[in-house]
Amino acid sequence: MAEIESILRIISPIAVIAGTILVVLQLRVNAKNARARNAFDLIGKVIDPSFPARRHRLYEVAARHSGGNWTDFDRSLADFEVRNFANIYEQLGLLVRKGVVDLEDVLDALSAQPMADWHIFGPIRMHIMEEAARALPGLATNQPGLESIYWPNFRWLAEESRKWTLRRASLTAGPSTLPSGTPGKQD
Repeated sequence: MAEIESILRIISPIAVIAGTILVVLQLRVNAKNARARNAFDLIGKVIDPSFPARRHRLYEVAARHSGGNWTDFDRSLADFEVRNFANIYEQLGLLVRKGVVDLEDVLDALSAQPMADWHIFGPIRMHIMEEAARALPGLATNQPGLESIYWPNFRWLAEESRKWTLRRASLTAGPSTLPSGTPGKQD
């Protein structure tokens, strides 16, 4: 009986340590699964059939107001739709910066879209900022730090998209290594 008791005294701490290690490993797996779920949910927004319609709306609004005439834009459905569309990229950029989603995965999926859409969104964003400054003088566009308020993660993602696009373009600038007759290769 004494022998069993001494064996149990030796095994008990080992079992507790092994159990703790297994709990920690399970928590890590759960965290990875949650990150993957978040990534898939966000990708779902981008591949949702409404995304191209929302993107088209951004381009329509930009074209309609390209001359600087913002009549009927402020607080309109188009205003809120464009802000909502920009918020998708804002959320993507934030999740990438927080390490929840991998930047390369996002850029591989979206390619140059964030860069192009940021370029189109720029004048709309500036108008939104100017309108906010009229309503709240503390938000005047010459205030330091204002850039960190209006879609900073979208801006960051667009810049990363620009760099990614330039890297990809420089890698593919040389002669194609695809054999003749390969789909996608221009012979």
